[in-house]
Amino acid sequence: MSKALEPKDGDMKFKVIAYALGVAHLIFGATKLIGQPDLTKEFTELWAFPQWFMYFVGVAQVLGGLALFTRQLRMPASLAMALIMIGAIATTIVSGQWGNVAICSIVLVLCFITFVARLKDLAIELAVEQGYSKK
Repeated sequence: MSKALEPKDGDMKFKVIAYALGVAHLIFGATKLIGQPDLTKEFTELWAFPQWFMYFVGVAQVLGGLALFTRQLRMPASLAMALIMIGAIATTIVSGQWGNVAICSIVLVLCFITFVARLKDLAIELAVEQGYSKK
């Protein structure tokens, strides 16, 4: 394994955020996968999405939530979950669900924070590994 993928001492706060996001996306995804009736009604009637799309998003969220628990997958997972949150924000704005817009926006910001933090750490670690910089 590359030294660039080894944890750093200051990684704990971002690890906590990533784990919280992982749990949140696991819950969000699970509610879609079990076909929770109110959510199914929102997807199909209020938002006019096909039912298969709800299951697709549910699978993506469960996989992304699990990936957020793994440091090596955290960067792409947080970006993927941010893209899902952008879609959720757009959907809830169009439907006028302003409370959901706020929740989705907070999750989006945390996804971007996680992505940028991991990207920065990875860039520094790779630069050190390649001899371009000293820690």
